[in-house]
Amino acid sequence: MGKYRCLSCKKEFELDEKAATIRCPACGSRFVEVLDAPNRKRGKSWSAKTFSVK
Repeated sequence: MGKYRCLSCKKEFELDEKAATIRCPACGSRFVEVLDAPNRKRGKSWSAKTFSVK
């Protein structure tokens, strides 16, 4: 089980780690923050800037 927070409605919820898509059960939004999920990566922060220079 992983713990997540919806970025739209701010509700915290738990989901099974085997779920293919993570959606908020309250509003259905896919924009969630990983609070505690051992097998999922948090990814880059929203303020991270990535670009390539050629």
